Amino acid sequence: MTDGLRITLVLGHQLPFPPSQGGGVNNLLWMLARQLARLGHTVSVCSPIAERLACEEIDEHGIHHCRLTGARMRRGAWANNLAGIPYTVRVWKNLPAGDVTSFHAPFSFILRHRKDIGVCTHTIHRTPKWIVRLYGNMDRIYAGSHATVKEASAIAPGIAARLKAIHNCIEVGNVTPKAAPPLGEALSLIYVGRFAPDKGLYSLIGGGIDAIHAGRDVKITTIGPQRDEQGGDSSFFDGVSRMVREAGVGDRFRFLPNINDRSRLFSQIDEHDVFCLPSISGETFSMAGLEAMSRAKPLLTSDYGPMPEMVADGVTGFTVPAGDRYAWTKAICRLDGIRRELPGMGAASWSKASREFSVQAIASQYVADFQCLIATQR
Repeated sequence: MTDGLRITLVLGHQLPFPPSQGGGVNNLLWMLARQLARLGHTVSVCSPIAERLACEEIDEHGIHHCRLTGARMRRGAWANNLAGIPYTVRVWKNLPAGDVTSFHAPFSFILRHRKDIGVCTHTIHRTPKWIVRLYGNMDRIYAGSHATVKEASAIAPGIAARLKAIHNCIEVGNVTPKAAPPLGEALSLIYVGRFAPDKGLYSLIGGGIDAIHAGRDVKITTIGPQRDEQGGDSSFFDGVSRMVREAGVGDRFRFLPNINDRSRLFSQIDEHDVFCLPSISGETFSMAGLEAMSRAKPLLTSDYGPMPEMVADGVTGFTVPAGDRYAWTKAICRLDGIRRELPGMGAASWSKASREFSVQAIASQYVADFQCLIATQR
């Protein structure tokens, strides 16, 4: 076996690659693709055609791109997935031969029947559903957390032996970022993600309202899609906005739309004391949380599923019962009482990201497993 592997990444049929319109999965794969190329592997990527990007090219990182006609976003998971069938056919016709093909698209259980594409892996990027049973013909099924592996194993015990947890990753600099000066005297909290009930925003925002009414000086910012057509939940956003107004604390909350420019997004994160992840469902391993850790921010997360795997409770942040408004109120009040300790917790959060979730560490875990799979197949 030569040192360098031929690795192909197959992306979904909607978002461009490299990412220019957000998308946590595509940002994750962009980091991994560049790191795999830096390690000396031959990396190819199949992704949708994108404006101002060539249909076929080798970029400055040495990554070979094959871009094929995809499909626009549709409402509903089934409509979205079915729209990807023509793209799947095009991928079948254009997949390069290789040692490993890593699928991040819904119809990998069909594409793996190509005979010359090496060992085939599929990655679970959403909360596992019954459809994971169809991936039993893959050589490996990856999940971004141990909690997701447990969920998938419960749904489909027959695939348990093929499941493996490898955490999502983030690019971490060599030096801990300096804590930005706080926005005045108030404790400032920030959430980044969709404005939707499953993200637990009722407990975070409700807890913030209650903490303010209890005399705490707190400000909360949310950034992300708010309307149905953007991927948010319009009725939920309107209801929460009304709740904040009726509580008389509208000046303590900022509800900002999605920010695709990562430098602007990171600037917003830098200006806040604590990053919040209140989700009550639908997470595998939060890319937004990892980004906050790379910016040396302590995390305040729910205890749902994979969240506790991100946090050393009491050291890099705190975990709070998911969906429990009273518990979130107490946690916010507690943070307000230890503001001087937050920069130190943020530094510990950055160290945990550097040690456990850096792109260098995670890419090495993937390569080691790829090599084991290839050796077993041979």
